[in-house]
Amino acid sequence: MQAGDRAGSKVRRRTLIEALAWAALITFLWSVDTISKIYYRNTWGIGKDNFRLINDQVTSAVAVLILVLFVVHWLRLFPIRRDKWLSALIGHIAGSALFAFFHMTLMIMFRSAVYFFVDAIYFWKDGFASNLLIEYQKDIKIYLGIVAIVFGYQYFRSTRIVEPRPQNRANRLLVQTGAGEAVLRYEQIEYLEASRNYVAVHSGGKEYLIRDSIGNIEKGLADGPFARNHRSYVVNLDKVAEVRSVDGAQKVRLTTGVVLPLSRGYRDSFREAMKGV
Repeated sequence: MQAGDRAGSKVRRRTLIEALAWAALITFLWSVDTISKIYYRNTWGIGKDNFRLINDQVTSAVAVLILVLFVVHWLRLFPIRRDKWLSALIGHIAGSALFAFFHMTLMIMFRSAVYFFVDAIYFWKDGFASNLLIEYQKDIKIYLGIVAIVFGYQYFRSTRIVEPRPQNRANRLLVQTGAGEAVLRYEQIEYLEASRNYVAVHSGGKEYLIRDSIGNIEKGLADGPFARNHRSYVVNLDKVAEVRSVDGAQKVRLTTGVVLPLSRGYRDSFREAMKGV
């Protein structure tokens, strides 16, 4: 099997496992909720009959399972990042409202179809807007729960800590992801940041942690367009947009908009490196 086939097979296997995990989680949670509602009805005599109750629960669970894909896509549009917290907050407030709307719409469609096949009519007491407001109070908790799970899983996969490996000096850096190893070419790397006993490699809005010192990693990048601008940072000079003074301190702004310090001890060597770019 070729490398591309192995990689494709690995992605398909991981996608299947993720889908099965979501199906198992939602099935478990909605089953527990169904059992609790049946117990409440049998104890207090208040609640729906088995057909309506199970139909409502199953259609709700299926709708949520479908909408997991929506939440994953929405997180790509509004990633949860410290430098974009406001847009993420606004985006996910809107996302929770859309989630509730789609959830209710899908439930109505599914339930109407079930009632049609059993030769019955599905109806609800209040209007769509009133029901949507009630559903939103429940759905925002479901939405936030899915966001937390997806974000945590993605963070684990993108920042998995590994022991240092010998680095290939042929214009690329080998890093580890949650799905395996990835090769970052020099032009993909924006900057490196020392973080205690680790080095965070920033690329494309993600970071990859490597257990090593920033000095050792810098030596491995000696053949590339990199320079030390601070004891905690190494910058890809091809990503530098400008060097400027802000409140008396020197700063390096990257083409991505990230602003990093340029400490006094590295100013001369950094500017010499810039001239050689």
